Amino acid sequence: MGLLQARQRDLLRAEQYLSAARSHGYDEPTVVYWLVRVCVAAGRYHSALDHAARYLRDNPANWRLRLVVASIHEALGDHERARRELEQIVSDQPTTPLPRYRLALLYSLHPSEQKRAVPHYEAYLALDPEGVHAAEVETLLARARDPAPEPERAPPLVVLSASEPLP
Repeated sequence: MGLLQARQRDLLRAEQYLSAARSHGYDEPTVVYWLVRVCVAAGRYHSALDHAARYLRDNPANWRLRLVVASIHEALGDHERARRELEQIVSDQPTTPLPRYRLALLYSLHPSEQKRAVPHYEAYLALDPEGVHAAEVETLLARARDPAPEPERAPPLVVLSASEPLP
């Protein structure tokens, strides 16, 4: 019934039905998958995070759901939390390329952390040299290894009124 409501775009009711299904013992991984999708589609990101967190407490190795959680945190502007989630995935799944790519991108957002992106870009290319993101990663890797110097900043422009004396 929850999926029917979702198809009809009644996303709040879909969440309610799916939550009820979860509490009545339906296949939890499937229900949580749909709960998170429905909540994200409705723009209810914190509800999606709540549903995911409950599931991840008992199933911490579900790296795919943890990747979705990291994406939601990143979309909400909580880069620190997204970084922690991605680092956890990389620690648990060191041979999985996508989390490496995503973590490197997150590091690259902050100039002071661009060097931290390098080993993750390199790992992505080593794990999936022909991957979907390979060409992009090669470009980003070159940029992260040798970032462009920051442009010199001009002194601030001070506008004086015609009657204001110069010092």
